[in-house]
Order: sequence, then C-alpha cells, then structure tokens
Amino acid sequence: MGEARDVWGKAEVLIGAVAALGSIAIPVALFVVGNGLSERQQEASAKQLEADRVERMLGHLASDKPDEKKLAVRVLEFFVSEDQFPAELLPAVVEIASSDTHEDVADTASEVLQKVAAQTHDKQAASAAEKGLAALPPRVNLHPAEAGDKSAAAAVDDLNHSGVVVAPQAAGGAPAPATTELRYFRKEDAASAQQMIGRLAARGIRAQLRDLSQTSGGRAIRPRSFDLVMGQNN
Repeated sequence: MGEARDVWGKAEVLIGAVAALGSIAIPVALFVVGNGLSERQQEASAKQLEADRVERMLGHLASDKPDEKKLAVRVLEFFVSEDQFPAELLPAVVEIASSDTHEDVADTASEVLQKVAAQTHDKQAASAAEKGLAALPPRVNLHPAEAGDKSAAAAVDDLNHSGVVVAPQAAGGAPAPATTELRYFRKEDAASAQQMIGRLAARGIRAQLRDLSQTSGGRAIRPRSFDLVMGQNN
C-alpha cells in the first residue's frame, strides 16, 4: 500500500513538473511564432515598399518632361552610390540612354549604366549594365546651321532606319562653322566616328571629323554619340 502511495506521489510530482514546463513553454512558443510572423510581415512590407518605389520611378522615367526624367535618372545615380540600385529599372535606363531625343538626358542615363557596371555589388545587374552599354546604337545629334533648316534632317532621316538614332537639336546661338563637322567626344569612339563619316558621305553630306575628346571637360557623354554640326556650305 505504501509503495502504491509512493508511485502516485512520484507521478503527481512528475505531472506537476510537466505542467509547470508547459506553462512556460506555451508563452515561449507563442513568442517564437510571433517573432517569425513579425519578421515575415516586415519582409513583406519591405518588398512592397521596394515595389512601390520601382513603380513610382518608372512613372518618372517615362515622363514626357525631360527635366523630370533627368532628375529621376539622377536619383538612380544616388541609389548606385548607396548600393541600392533597383535592378528592375535597368531596361528603362538602357532605353533612355539608347534613344531619348534629349542629349543631356541620354548622357545622364548612360553615366548611370557605367556606374552600375563599375560600382554595384550585384553581379547580375553589373553584367546587364555592361551589355546595355555595349548595345547602345550610334547616335547623331543633328545641329542645323539655322533655325527652320530641314534639308539636313531630310538627308539623314533614313539613318533612323539603319541602326542609328538621329536626334535633331535646336539651332544654337553660336554661328555655324564654315564647313560641316562631325564631332566626337570620347577617344574610344574615333573608329565609329570615321565610319559615320562614310555613312554621311553616302547621303551627300560631306563632313570633317573633329576630335573634341580633350575638351569635353569630364562631363558624362554617351558612348558612340556624335554631334553633326551643319556648316555654312551645306
């Protein structure tokens, strides 16, 4: 009989101990589960915030206002410096660098691509930026001799259909040079510029090649970007 009491006593002690552990384990388990849910919620919120930021930036990059678009590209340049560049925006930046009709906007976009390729720790984004830069088509910024002159634009219009981006520019205040010039601003573009001279000659535009790579002042310039400045003899 005494032995039975001892067994029951031990059982009660064991049950009490388990119950005590259970009372501790339940709130601990709830804390752990709650922490896991909180972390997942924070992660989901961060992803949603990133998606919202990308969507807003896409809206600015697609703006028909060049100043807004250029400012948006400059913001992306800041993201590169902070190693927070959203890789989802690379296609939009490549498109702007490739074909935007505003020279300064295209130059700024190409500068961002160069920085992504050189500075970001995201190897996939860096590789995509390098490929985007390598695929940029030649660009001719067409500067007429005088306002309203459409003859030069007509002569090079078909270049648009042969892998060249032709971007007519407003006539500036500086007088037209005596002879038509094709200007390039990067040493590595010399060979491409020489090829462009031949393509222009085939369209009846005789231009002298002018190397301005030493006078670009370190400003960002899109690769394979040339200024065709129409002279008084055109």
